Amino acid sequence: MVLNPTGRDIQLTSLLRISDTILGEADIIITANNEILLPKESTLSLLSSVVTQEGIGKLNDTTDDEMLSQNDFESVGLGLSFDFSSLECIVTVPPEFGLTQQLSMDGADDFYNYAEPSLFSGYINFALSANESQYVDQNSSRQDLYRSQFDSALNIGFLNFEYESYLENSSSQDSRYIREGSRLNIDFAEQGTRLVLGDMYNSGQSFQDSTDILGIGLTRDFTLIPTRNARPRANQSFTLQRASNVDVYIDGIAVQRLTLGAGSYNLSDIPLAQGSNDIVLVITDRSGNEERIEFSIATGNDLLNSGEFEYSIMYGAPSELQNGQLEYLTDERIFHGYIDVGISPWLTLGTNFQTREDLYQYGATALLASTWGVTELTASLSEHPTFGTGDAYKFAFDAEFSNTNTLSPQLSFSYEYLANNFTGVSGFDASDIDINLTTHYVSAFSSIYLGKSLRAAMTLNYRSGVDKENDYWLISPSLSDGLFDTPATWSARVNYRNNATEDDDISTTVTVSWPLSRQTRVVGRYTTELNEAALDYSYQNNIGNTGGISAFASVINNEETDADMDAGINYTANRYELNATHASRLEDISGETRNHNTDVTISSAIAFAGSSVTIGRPVREAFAIVSKHKSLKENDVAIDPTKEGEYARVYLKGDASAMVPDLVAYNDQVVSYEVDNLPPGYDLGDGAFWIKPGYKRGFQLQIGSDAVLTVIGKLFDRQSNNPISLVAGVAHYLGEAKQLPIDFFTNRNGIFAISGLKPGKYQLVLDTKEQESVIISLSERSNNLIRLGDVYVE
Repeated sequence: MVLNPTGRDIQLTSLLRISDTILGEADIIITANNEILLPKESTLSLLSSVVTQEGIGKLNDTTDDEMLSQNDFESVGLGLSFDFSSLECIVTVPPEFGLTQQLSMDGADDFYNYAEPSLFSGYINFALSANESQYVDQNSSRQDLYRSQFDSALNIGFLNFEYESYLENSSSQDSRYIREGSRLNIDFAEQGTRLVLGDMYNSGQSFQDSTDILGIGLTRDFTLIPTRNARPRANQSFTLQRASNVDVYIDGIAVQRLTLGAGSYNLSDIPLAQGSNDIVLVITDRSGNEERIEFSIATGNDLLNSGEFEYSIMYGAPSELQNGQLEYLTDERIFHGYIDVGISPWLTLGTNFQTREDLYQYGATALLASTWGVTELTASLSEHPTFGTGDAYKFAFDAEFSNTNTLSPQLSFSYEYLANNFTGVSGFDASDIDINLTTHYVSAFSSIYLGKSLRAAMTLNYRSGVDKENDYWLISPSLSDGLFDTPATWSARVNYRNNATEDDDISTTVTVSWPLSRQTRVVGRYTTELNEAALDYSYQNNIGNTGGISAFASVINNEETDADMDAGINYTANRYELNATHASRLEDISGETRNHNTDVTISSAIAFAGSSVTIGRPVREAFAIVSKHKSLKENDVAIDPTKEGEYARVYLKGDASAMVPDLVAYNDQVVSYEVDNLPPGYDLGDGAFWIKPGYKRGFQLQIGSDAVLTVIGKLFDRQSNNPISLVAGVAHYLGEAKQLPIDFFTNRNGIFAISGLKPGKYQLVLDTKEQESVIISLSERSNNLIRLGDVYVE
């Protein structure tokens, strides 16, 4: 085919594409001999996104010239042609040279402009409580207890210091101050790892005992520091011959749509739920042709993804609370650890150990997922210096059923065996070989829907141990359903317990739960055991926000007590929390014997971040101190207002700052705000703060600034006296303070608007060949909305 009939070389700009996917523009030459030449450097750069490094290298080595020819492409196995109908160059890439592009369904957050935490921050939580207990009979008694609980943290960069203590005074003993713990935490967030020096606690895994020590610990746990998803995910590779839409379905639900060009792809981080996941990729090209890729993966929520691992290791002296003081057994050492490794999405293996002087415990775990469910296998061995070797085993199974099963069945089973002399580090000082009284323990649970809302359940328990007189087995069937056409529900349960030595127990419990409104619920309960009747009332409104209230009241009557009454209320204020409870027990209403207990607690915090200090509700995982710019000192601000606007997380009133005390560590979150009676033209910027806090870190945030001016004007060319239309530009602040350039553009009539300006001078530079500019001056006394009128550019 004759590409160039002119008899001379032709140079033109063409689009370079693979199949129907455009890679970019290229300046090509069609020679008088009908050869196609492409500039080597720019062509290799465009191809690098779709061709492997091997293919790029071979194409680069074919010639030392600055241009690539069709022969160069063909010599390495690539194709190059020219389409006269579209004036485009078409490159053909064989599968062996196709670059597999990595795609992830894991949400990226790089585009968020996160606020930076303060270098120095900290807080002291304090809870002041008063408790009175009163016993009334012929010899009445009364006891008062006053307690001040302190929980504090200090952050210096990535270093976090924690300290907990309390001061206690009662009518029966002198006041005492008790330090509960202090430690240094250093988080390596991306690795999900925390280094701890000082007092620490670890709950252990499997048959390990929980431990308190003074020492050093290192833990990698992505549930503790959730900076990434370490749970099983799926990957799938596929190749597109042309641009297509790829819809990802999990168990029949569309979770994402991707629009991709021709090429090879590896889609990773496909989210999985516990059980069997049926995943379908539906590929649809522009012609409507459809291709389906289907596969299934079974997994569980407690499993780790392939190659992921979590561990904990700590070493130090055991600590105990003795006689109201924290004591360290400095002549002993505890070494404790475990590690879990994800072998595949359906298999996680682990091992663990504990030592305390010459006591040792070792164990291994396996979690397996299948289409039937998740199975846990655990085995452990202990060596006690006095009581010898003991072993322990566990088998557990949680069944999985299809989501389309209208019966929604559930089934779980667990069996544990512990030798009487099996022990962990807490049994080091045991004086009896019978450390574990329970040898065999079995539990099972199942449930199924018998109708639209009628659900039947069954619980089975079995216990056998060294103390044979306490052996038993228990069966407990139950039914639950809605109460006719009302919002109420009812449930009925029968418990039958067969005891080895005592009389068998059988009891029936009937419960009716009636929501009177979204905030209020009443629950009535009757149990044949002790012929007990109970009535509970609860109220919850605006929990977690300023003005939130929760309250409860209950009364119980049975054969032993005429009235057992409890009541309580919790109120959330802008800067404190108040909690009050009262309990009364009357064995006989007509008698003189009764018990009363009243407790009142008020909790608050003093916190600082940078140069800001404030008082607010107790800090949880992280906090932010929010203040207003002086330009908003007369405006009230609601932080994180509800949709109805009736409540808010906290309020800013007057000149005082406020604290958001309950940020979640290592989770990205948005702190929004609304300003009452905002002046016209006032620019609040994003109107929210994007935050991803570290553990116990504090933020210093400000609403508003001096860059609040908005200008509107119309640009004219002074020479032609015509409006300058459809032109972009940049506003540069000419003052001493730094401010990023602000982009703007003009409409068809030359009108422009720029927000976020400060008082002072700005140079408006237009994106034209001449880089035309004009300087505008904004007065401090100007209104927030400034109309410049006609602005002439030289």
